[in-house]
Amino acid sequence: MATSSKEDPIKALADSLREKKGVQWSTAKLETPSGEGHYVEYFRGKDFARYFRANTDKLDAHVPPKPGKTVDDQIAELIMLFMKRKLVRKTDRKYKKPKPGKKRLVKFPRTIVSHPDGSGWTESAFYYWTYDRPTSMWYYVATVALPFLVIAACLFPLAPWWVRMTLVYFLMAVLALLLGLIALRYTLFGLVWIVTGHSFWLFPNMMSDEVGVLDAFSPVLSYERPKKGSRTQIAARLLTLLLVSGTVYMLYQHTPDADKLAASAKEAHDSILDYLDVYGKGKMFITDNNSSAPSADPGAGAGAGSGAGSGRTAGGAGPGARAGAGAGAGPGAGPGARASGRRSSGPDL
Repeated sequence: MATSSKEDPIKALADSLREKKGVQWSTAKLETPSGEGHYVEYFRGKDFARYFRANTDKLDAHVPPKPGKTVDDQIAELIMLFMKRKLVRKTDRKYKKPKPGKKRLVKFPRTIVSHPDGSGWTESAFYYWTYDRPTSMWYYVATVALPFLVIAACLFPLAPWWVRMTLVYFLMAVLALLLGLIALRYTLFGLVWIVTGHSFWLFPNMMSDEVGVLDAFSPVLSYERPKKGSRTQIAARLLTLLLVSGTVYMLYQHTPDADKLAASAKEAHDSILDYLDVYGKGKMFITDNNSSAPSADPGAGAGAGSGAGSGRTAGGAGPGARAGAGAGAGPGAGPGARASGRRSSGPDL
């Protein structure tokens, strides 16, 4: 029987390293020699060592310190224990050279392969987890909530007017906030970099695809000084200043008037609401079509029935024909029916 992580301290430690505040990790395709592969979660040896240098209490709890043994020796012993338990395996990046136009290798490659030395410990290597991540409670919550969200999206056109308007304006506000933050962070970076040459970022992880939604807004700020004596950077800053100044000047010269901008914004706003059918025009159209369906006229039906009787008796005796004609020219019949009755009585005279 498999031992649970609560009874196995090494497995429990491995699970804790895969949590939000554990060792930094990423996802990559583990490629086999045949070219096939599957996606795994992996971490760098540098991040593993950095984590336990900052959390020596966790390290000492699983690898007791001994005289003459350094923290790095304990870290190496712990990773070897993980590999012995087949919790992790050593791997390496597939491409050893930077991409064209890049000076350095990416931090987390998207394709990895098995390492020739599969049992050693080096901080420069990568290690991937051999078992699935423990399922959290939020996974089950999302599984249950997803069908209800799909049903709610399908029923959106039938929702009350205030619900539709509230949802639409809320999503518009979120989109405007995100676009505003993106514009603000690039504007601040450009101004600081052009003036001082320093790299200043607001929410530096916001555009990164290697972090989650919440981690994208942490940390709030990052600041980095440039290397001294970089003439190339000074020339790039001056060229960027000229390009930005020219672009701003051209936009200012060709800016439409305020009334035209307001009209365009109003038109775009109405187009979005019409596309989402916020006002329920589609539902009103269906209701109007159902209420305007053609119905039979009682008077016309009575006239048609009497006229049919007149036709059937037309081949009989004269009095019967006159009776049929008179019935066909009754109150339910129109002028045409009365005229027909007069013409049918002609031969009998």
